[in-house]
Amino acid sequence: MRELRPLTISNSIKSAPSVLLTPEMEKFSFIQPLNPDFILAQTIYTLIHKHFKVEMLEAGTFKLKEVKYLLAEEPEGVLNVDDWLDCLWTSKRKFNHLLNPNALFKMYLINLFFPLFSTTRKLMLPGKKDRFVMDAYPNLSKNEGIRFRPVNLNELGLTKVEFKKLFSYLHKDLAQIIDDFLVLHHDNLYKDLKYQVSLYPTIRNKYWNELKQCFEPEFKTYARAEAENYLLKL
Repeated sequence: MRELRPLTISNSIKSAPSVLLTPEMEKFSFIQPLNPDFILAQTIYTLIHKHFKVEMLEAGTFKLKEVKYLLAEEPEGVLNVDDWLDCLWTSKRKFNHLLNPNALFKMYLINLFFPLFSTTRKLMLPGKKDRFVMDAYPNLSKNEGIRFRPVNLNELGLTKVEFKKLFSYLHKDLAQIIDDFLVLHHDNLYKDLKYQVSLYPTIRNKYWNELKQCFEPEFKTYARAEAENYLLKL
């Protein structure tokens, strides 16, 4: 995460977060003060998404009144996918306007195989070709760090009619996307994550006890079966 240099900071007079504007005219929203639990959770979240080649919005830091904050990039016109389901792909023509619909499926595979965060926001950046990106940071349960809690694709929302319609256009590609994902779900990722957790001695045991469950063979078999069964029902 880069240290942000402000051109100006606007303090919210409502419930919306304050906003920092950089000299390059980038807009970042203040999210929360940094603490070891959140920093490690953010590191794990970022490492996993980058490992699986999923684009994310940028996160930054800024110190204000002796408190260091995490800030998240806020591009103009960005949409929360869950809020716009009924508008985004009601036809094949609209589907063809999407740059990377396979990336959205990978985001849900990450939720399925790494059920560590309370929620993750999947976003759409409008343009000549609309593209999907992950938010810059995870949401945590009661700000207590990560917690392993297996979910199914119904809980993740993929059985909604709108998602089934979208992914039916990708049906021929989804099996390969799953196979490619599993190829990258390997021991090097396990080692990289374990190393990051080891850098925080006061909380590493708590974090690793949650994180290592994502790599248990029984759980990986469950998650793979869940993904493959979804294809059969499209």
